[in-house]
Amino acid sequence: MEHVDDLTRQKIREWQLRRLEIKDQMTAQPERVLELSQVLDQMEEEHERILEQATPPASVTPSAAPLELHLQVSANNARDLRKLLELALHELDDALAEPRPGSQCADMAGSLGAYRFALSVEPGES
Repeated sequence: MEHVDDLTRQKIREWQLRRLEIKDQMTAQPERVLELSQVLDQMEEEHERILEQATPPASVTPSAAPLELHLQVSANNARDLRKLLELALHELDDALAEPRPGSQCADMAGSLGAYRFALSVEPGES
């Protein structure tokens, strides 16, 4: 995802949570898969509109610094693992929006399982 403003980032978070809820419904109610697939298709169009309306933050400059990522995820099943990966990726995207030299860490634990990542940013050459 390109660099976006905080309002757009919040809209995307909400969109992702709704998308996860629909995927849960698809798993729980297989008889509604066709109907819910159509909803997901419409959500993709909504996602495109959100990104089209996004305004990049004024001070964003791409980082030329080398990056290194360490990610650990644990879950009881594949469905929970997928959800945790989506959440971790979203949080990582936020960290990449404004990479700072050094290490940035994030973690989350809950009923789905847990994830932890460490993003290392080496100072770029001037």
